Amino acid sequence: MNQTLKTIASWTVLLLMLIQFIPLKRINPPATSDIQAPNTVEYSLRKACYDCHSNETEWPAIAYIAPVSWLVSAKVATGRNVLNFSLWNNKNNTESIRQFRKISTAVSEGENHQRIYYTLKPKARLTDEEIRTLLNWLERSLEER
Repeated sequence: MNQTLKTIASWTVLLLMLIQFIPLKRINPPATSDIQAPNTVEYSLRKACYDCHSNETEWPAIAYIAPVSWLVSAKVATGRNVLNFSLWNNKNNTESIRQFRKISTAVSEGENHQRIYYTLKPKARLTDEEIRTLLNWLERSLEER
């Protein structure tokens, strides 16, 4: 029994070492255009959203350790596909309105949007004042469209 546990442990360690060599796309393509917003709004978006929703991701150390790196990479890829602030001005008016509504919903939901992210990076949480400012700006932007 003891020998079996050692064998299982050895294979597990070997497997964990080998999966570190599986390549992932942890790249930040160039930002072609950015959302135009007041400084306070842009600061809030960069603070809470840009790691997953832009080409300016700050990859944490955990993003380089498999198998957690697979989850982080997948979350960023999904976030960029749903909404990418680095490609903002490439959208038509209808698409921009849809994106503004998505942002408003995510901000209104608060930490439920990506609970793990905000748990691991508490400084990314928006304050109540930042949330109010962001929601007001989104509402005004939607009215202007």
